[in-house]
Amino acid sequence: MNPKETSIVKVAIDVPIDDFFDYQCEENVSLGQAVLVPFGSRKVMGIVVEVDSSTGLEAHQIKKIIRVDNDILFNEELFKLFKFVSSYYHYPIGQTIHIAVPSNLKKTEKVLNKKSYIYEATDLLNKSAIDQISARKKNLIEIAKVIFKEKQTDEALKTISINWKKYVKELVDLNFVKEREYQKTKIIQKTTALKLNQEQSEIYEKILGAQGFEAFLIYGITGSGKTEVYMHLIEQYVKNNGQVLILVPEINLTPQLEDRFTSRFSSYLVISLHSQLTQKKRLENWELAKNGTAQIIIGTRLSVFTPFKNLRAIIMDEEQDLSFKQHDKLRYHARDVAMMRAKLLNIPFIAGSATPSIEIWHRSVNENKLLLHKLSKRAVKDATLPKINLIKDETNIENEGISEYLKSAIKHHLDLRQQILIFINRRGYAPVLFCSSCGWYASCSRCSSKLVVHRSKQHLRCHHCDYQRGIDSSCKVCGNVDLMSLGSGTQKIEERIRKLFPKAQVRRVDRDTIKTKAAIDALYDDMHDNKIDILVGTQMLSKGHDFPNLSLVVVLDSDNALYSSDFRASERLFSQLVQVAGRAGRGSIPGEVVIQTNFPEHPLYQSIKNQDYESFASEEINLRKDLNFPPFCFQAVLRAESKNKKKVEDFINEAYSIASQSGMKDIDVFHPVQPILDRVKGFERYQIYFHSSSRQLLNQFLRYLKERILREKDLNKVKWFIDVDPVDF
Repeated sequence: MNPKETSIVKVAIDVPIDDFFDYQCEENVSLGQAVLVPFGSRKVMGIVVEVDSSTGLEAHQIKKIIRVDNDILFNEELFKLFKFVSSYYHYPIGQTIHIAVPSNLKKTEKVLNKKSYIYEATDLLNKSAIDQISARKKNLIEIAKVIFKEKQTDEALKTISINWKKYVKELVDLNFVKEREYQKTKIIQKTTALKLNQEQSEIYEKILGAQGFEAFLIYGITGSGKTEVYMHLIEQYVKNNGQVLILVPEINLTPQLEDRFTSRFSSYLVISLHSQLTQKKRLENWELAKNGTAQIIIGTRLSVFTPFKNLRAIIMDEEQDLSFKQHDKLRYHARDVAMMRAKLLNIPFIAGSATPSIEIWHRSVNENKLLLHKLSKRAVKDATLPKINLIKDETNIENEGISEYLKSAIKHHLDLRQQILIFINRRGYAPVLFCSSCGWYASCSRCSSKLVVHRSKQHLRCHHCDYQRGIDSSCKVCGNVDLMSLGSGTQKIEERIRKLFPKAQVRRVDRDTIKTKAAIDALYDDMHDNKIDILVGTQMLSKGHDFPNLSLVVVLDSDNALYSSDFRASERLFSQLVQVAGRAGRGSIPGEVVIQTNFPEHPLYQSIKNQDYESFASEEINLRKDLNFPPFCFQAVLRAESKNKKKVEDFINEAYSIASQSGMKDIDVFHPVQPILDRVKGFERYQIYFHSSSRQLLNQFLRYLKERILREKDLNKVKWFIDVDPVDF
């Protein structure tokens, strides 16, 4: 950096204060540049947001920047996005900006990226040379032998000795071994573009012809080839060093996607950005996107804030998925942020789904804010939508959830050497441990929830705070030893299926068995190699997977959503079941779906049976219009929690008083209530809902409410936050 006259710069710091901080700087700096600054007694990383600024502070009050890094992290376009996000979601601007910074960049000491090496024998390393090594150096001899036999990676050598580096250095110094840097690569067979059918081709042409910002919704039945349309568009967007961001719900649930794009675009660098990556790898990929080296970026919700050199389009697959909404800290929705970013960049935004969210469907069909395109048939020749059967649930304690009808259907498809998926969206063995004598049930001491029985590890577990204890041998109240495990989870169904079909290869898939992307990759490979006959799993299996030999999908215990107080419960159930049903019959084998329910005549199940999303969406929109629910109003919620119940009650009552006396028009303030799960991790919880027909007026009201609460010091003794456009109740 060149020295210059001292100036004032404003810096964004990762603290819960909705403002920037002034610092003196004696070097040339740019907008978006990383700096190290003193903050209280700490040294923290900050980002320059304004250069040559004015200040209202005295010179002696302004501290100096300690270090200016070369890294320019964000450009002006991204700062506009950050300001919008901070304002709309009512989150401190400094913390909003820092959420987009990879963790390794936040460290005050510079971290060098570690390289990976491979070690191989030179011509001097042979059996005679190894025999001349002192017999006391056992580890050195062992490492020499394995490298002589076959070249080794640093990761492999770590398993031999914790001091492997010392021994390898000795072998290198003796010229017995040579080291070279290597990049871990996965060999993927190159594929070519498929010819688009007429529907796909028309959509491709219309989207490609868009000038500047335009929002599109591709509504296509499961297996209709939405991804193929994406790839044809990407092929055009990446020309002349263009970049494309593909947003996906959860990368470890879509194992095929990165491989599919890599095999198709072998001459372009395809990278991913998601939580399964190491911090080192995430930073490396983030920088490849920032400098334009990577042209195709597949990422989860946080990647919407990634800096790009030449972004040409944003594609969002499975738009309806709830995981696009962040549920802590900055509670943003990646869909809405992505649309705003596309608008700022004047580029197209493309959303795709077999079951679009009701909000997006309404904005497309009734408000024309997104251009709607439909794919009405499956892309694979002769592939058809599966036949859906609704059967009355006639299960009992004896058959443990698997009726005679289901047994017969499963046996039929096994006899045909086809694969089966059994879907039950509840992990564990049973949701309740119950005393039939007095009605006691095992509950969590920290949460207002029941403990789930996990038979495989012989413990009870809370799925909200992860509290665990051994399975009770007797009732805590009356001492009864005859306790019952009520209901079914994936473990119980897996156990039952193994008993019924002992020769079948059965695999359970839930968050207890699949914890990494490598595990889901292995599952995918085993399914394609027909090493698995029956999958038993949760919603992890409901989307993103393409198994050509899977012909039967069985759905168990899905009625719970019909009782939910959440107005989006029906939409979520419809989407989930259509998605899981779509796993069947994606190849040339006809598919069958069996949904076991107590209410086969329910209108929602009938819509699923007819695979008629448009009728379902139309009825749902009319119902929400009558009730004045989104998309016909805008919502926000003020949530508060504390381990001291009186403190949180005092806070919520005072906040309600402030909100209800604001005098602002067109704002409905609802009375404080506790959510259904009123205690989590020992924290008592309360909330207040707000409705308005105007997004702008609601935003103004929330700003007023936030400022008033922050001014009242006595109120800030509990944890509280504002959630705009909430999706959970």
